[in-house]
Amino acid sequence: MLLVAKADCAPIGACLLVESEFEPNHDVAPWLTGLFVIPEHRNGGAGSILVRAIEDQARQRGFSRLNLYTSEATGFYARLGWSIADRTCWRGVDATLMVRDL
Repeated sequence: MLLVAKADCAPIGACLLVESEFEPNHDVAPWLTGLFVIPEHRNGGAGSILVRAIEDQARQRGFSRLNLYTSEATGFYARLGWSIADRTCWRGVDATLMVRDL
């Protein structure tokens, strides 16, 4: 599922809920992935709104836990209630596996 955030009818960000990551280091599902907010709209709440909306979509589909990889936004997700589950090298990048109990 793809969710798109808009401001003044123009897309400013997006986020995905997917069943599996491509070549994940962890055999878990589902995943929040692809969160992106255009730079001029960052720090305005769009990213948080997209994450919460993906969490809601996962809950509505009967999932009790959601997973993600991040290399730079651990603090952002931690502020939204996500926990660090593991640190790994994923696709050649040092990454953190984070989880959110729904």
